[in-house]
Amino acid sequence: MTRFGFFASLEEFSPEECLDQVVTAEAAGFDSVWVNDHFHPWFDHLADGSPANGGNCWSWLPAALERTSDIEIGTGVTAMLNRYHPANVAHRLATLLELYPDRVFLGIGTGEALNETPLGNPWPEYAERARRTAEAIRIVRTLFEEEFVEYDGDFWSLDGANLYTGPDEAPPIHVAGSGPTSARMAGDLADGYVTVFEPPERAAEELFPAVRRGVEKSARNDSFDDVERTVHIHCSLAETKSAALEPCLPWRLTLLPMVFEQDIADPRYLQRHGDRVSTRYLEEQFVITTDPQDLLDVAERYVDCGFDHVVFQSSSPDQEAFCEAVADVVMPSLS
Repeated sequence: MTRFGFFASLEEFSPEECLDQVVTAEAAGFDSVWVNDHFHPWFDHLADGSPANGGNCWSWLPAALERTSDIEIGTGVTAMLNRYHPANVAHRLATLLELYPDRVFLGIGTGEALNETPLGNPWPEYAERARRTAEAIRIVRTLFEEEFVEYDGDFWSLDGANLYTGPDEAPPIHVAGSGPTSARMAGDLADGYVTVFEPPERAAEELFPAVRRGVEKSARNDSFDDVERTVHIHCSLAETKSAALEPCLPWRLTLLPMVFEQDIADPRYLQRHGDRVSTRYLEEQFVITTDPQDLLDVAERYVDCGFDHVVFQSSSPDQEAFCEAVADVVMPSLS
């Protein structure tokens, strides 16, 4: 059975707007909510010229969980490089799980400079970021499973660290990435794999085989099917094409590979470069439409290639209408 997620963007919308969206998403039947964990937003201003938002997800999560009843909510995604010690993340998760059992998950990625450089932290090369991410996952799991943990790793250490509050098992952990290294890490260490912007063919032919290779060395996953496979889809639905397109314009910068690897953390600079991306290319990569059938068509392509969790990041002017369209058209066909 396909699961459906809703992405709450604390960059595009205010914290209060995102809370309203989460309530709407749960009422529409979504299974999960994912929220970005960034220090700087990707862009400086929205398409209408108003300032971007920059809410803190860890302050927002308890309010979102309290306003809803059953929907699962977690980060999409957290990078544990320098600004976060994995033990602090585990501590926050343990408290949330104590208050909201079985409703919290952790998305993990190798990060972007906009989370590290503004705080004076170095921006490591990808190989180091991947090693840090793998070590962070191991630390989080160990803190949930053991008491008074001693740990001397390559990047972090623990000296008798103990989580006094919370369950004895870490929440579901999903590793996000667009390449085989992250996919292999997900198969080895995580409960799920998440990717964005990837053609279904590449996922089936390159990324999923990497997940399988990770499973083969894993001490926790017995088979490929033990790893949930999530695709993140940017979209916008409105009554006219222009109304659907406009709020997506600031996101053009995320179509530039350089922004994920280079030490660039100023949203003003990022947006200036993103503005050079053509709207035609944006429309090819995002689902910008007046017809809910287009949402179903793209979701079906990903489900057919092996994804079992579809997360929509909607820039739609009317989020309630978007959620209703997913509930009426997409969910009945794929559930």
